[in-house]
Amino acid sequence: GKCTVCGYILSNPFLDVDSSSQYYDAVMWMYGEGITKGYNATQYNIGGECTRGQVVAFLWREAGCPSPKSGSCPFPDVNNQAYYYDAVTWANEEGIVKGYNDGTFGPNNTVTRAQFVTFLWRMEGEPKAKLKNNPFTDVSEGDFYKAILWGNGKGIVLGYEDGTFRPDDPCTRGHVALFMYRNFVK
Repeated sequence: GKCTVCGYILSNPFLDVDSSSQYYDAVMWMYGEGITKGYNATQYNIGGECTRGQVVAFLWREAGCPSPKSGSCPFPDVNNQAYYYDAVTWANEEGIVKGYNDGTFGPNNTVTRAQFVTFLWRMEGEPKAKLKNNPFTDVSEGDFYKAILWGNGKGIVLGYEDGTFRPDDPCTRGHVALFMYRNFVK
């Protein structure tokens, strides 16, 4: 049927995402916009982990695949033949990703929930959080604090019923789709 979000006529190729799933609209938007083709031809893999290279490629595609201004990526562990090379180079130029203290990017490392919401926050220009109070018992002032509070205030990241955000947990493929959809579409 026609995707209510992206407006394209889509047949859902993913056997693991049905129309009653909380992830359905987000995944169909990502698929319809060409941000992802899925884990394989018939699976989106909602609970699977995303790497840092993958999510930066998603953000880059959402931005229209802009060409990096410079021809070289500053991270020695980002291979110039990798599908995410231009994406990481662009995202670093835009201040969306900064890499680790040792100068690497870690493209094959699993992206955490805190890292991914921080990438979104930086992509939006590091806006101030609407919230004054921190709703999460496991988030304290530090690297990701402003990004997580912004994301919660904007309704992008809701956290868990027990009052936690779980910043260091892997950001699943389902949550990556939801967070992007809530930020860029809703």
